[in-house]
Amino acid sequence: MKKKLSLTVTKLSCKRNSIDIFNCLFFKVLEGQLLIIKGKNGKGKTTLLHCLAGILPYEGSIKWQQKFDKIGYVGHKFGLKENETVFDFIRFWKEIYDSTVSIEQAVKFFSIAKLLFSPIAFLSYGQKKKLTFIRLYLLNSKVWLLDEPFSGLDEQNRKLIYNMIKSHINKKGMVILSTHEKGEVLNIKNKKELIIA
Repeated sequence: MKKKLSLTVTKLSCKRNSIDIFNCLFFKVLEGQLLIIKGKNGKGKTTLLHCLAGILPYEGSIKWQQKFDKIGYVGHKFGLKENETVFDFIRFWKEIYDSTVSIEQAVKFFSIAKLLFSPIAFLSYGQKKKLTFIRLYLLNSKVWLLDEPFSGLDEQNRKLIYNMIKSHINKKGMVILSTHEKGEVLNIKNKKELIIA
């Protein structure tokens, strides 16, 4: 029987420049589940995501139960080429990922037909952030790590990203996201929270 995707984190600690960012974190996340990492700015939410993505060294154990070949990550740095058009961007990442999603599908899903031939340099912060989610949309990955996914987005695009996350969870994907927002972030049943104090 095929093992289900799961993540088990035990006694996880991370230091930067000999300073403890966080220590002794324990949690488990299953496929079809959302983990919301909460905490004030500077408490290590981004650092934790970087540890899970394998970007930063850490102490303790990060154990993935099922092997997979890629992680979808959306962070604060967009990694965009300002002189490219939106069309160039989508075409490039579709080819890199060998994505089965068509350019037309992506344009329709994200409602960006009017922006398609605009240089990325002319886009607003929110529109640029939207491009990082288009890149995620093109990538076929079961695991998504999202750092403050709703910051800088208007209400319409917040709803779009919310629906993306909900759909991914319903398809037995795994989503781990950070936020400093208080109160209800996502009204999804199969979720849990980790607060970094």
